[in-house]
Amino acid sequence: MKKRYKCKQCYSINIDAYDHCVSCGSPLKHPKSTLFLVVFQVLGLTGFYLGLQTVVSVLISVPVFIKNSDSAQIVDGFAIFDHFSDAILTSAILSAALFIAVIVIYYYRKRHIVRPLYRFDKLSAYRIFLGIVIGIGCVFLSQLILVVSESIGIINLDNLESYEQLITSMIDQSPVWLILLTVGIVAPIAEELLFRGLIFHLFNRHLNVKVALIIQGLLFGAFHMNLVQGVYASVLGIVLGIAYLLTGSLWIPILMHVVNNSVALLLPEVWMNEPIIFMGLMSLLLLVPLGLWLLYRNNSGKYILDLNA
Repeated sequence: MKKRYKCKQCYSINIDAYDHCVSCGSPLKHPKSTLFLVVFQVLGLTGFYLGLQTVVSVLISVPVFIKNSDSAQIVDGFAIFDHFSDAILTSAILSAALFIAVIVIYYYRKRHIVRPLYRFDKLSAYRIFLGIVIGIGCVFLSQLILVVSESIGIINLDNLESYEQLITSMIDQSPVWLILLTVGIVAPIAEELLFRGLIFHLFNRHLNVKVALIIQGLLFGAFHMNLVQGVYASVLGIVLGIAYLLTGSLWIPILMHVVNNSVALLLPEVWMNEPIIFMGLMSLLLLVPLGLWLLYRNNSGKYILDLNA
């Protein structure tokens, strides 16, 4: 099998026999990039985003905390939302928005280099519909994953109760529009630019596409930094990656991610406590494999982002 090398100008993949890039015509130089360097880059990108969140959170939350320190009684780690949920959500919006702005500015300044990283192919109405359908199905797929994870001992009742307490505290103390803007819209866009737009591509250049798909999904789960979210977010990350592979457009995982988070936030909790309604809703998880299969058929049964193909 002939070795493959990427062009330093446009990142197109060329076989060893070529002297010039088949896409942009630039002279080819064998890349020195290694898998170790890719891991270092991935850690750096993730650290940059987390560091941005930390800095913005400190700048916004600490003054609010000091101002309200006399009235605040922090009983446990989640009780902080009783007094500072708006500040925490605002800092999350600003950090995600700053990350998006950095990516957008870099994209337009270095678009001849980074365009291959960020594929935004046009979407048909059919693919948009499938993206919405799969996003809705992912909500209930996540519920099934939590149920199964608890039954086999991956997560325990304390983990679930702590997670539910966190969500309840946030919803009780902040307006719905702020939560929806943060968790449902801005954060998903930033996370897709980071994980499907950058991290997935970096691994996809050096590893088999299926291995890269699994790794970026696991990293997406670990990024949430709590066991409950980490379990189902890992699977969600793989589903989002498959949709990206099949469409060649980041608009699809962004749409799916926004729909998933928004529906999960707006879904009445009472529905999940009614056994008959719960079972009916859980059947909607079948929308995920069905939607992915329809995307696969629509794309003539091919991955279009496998750089090792």
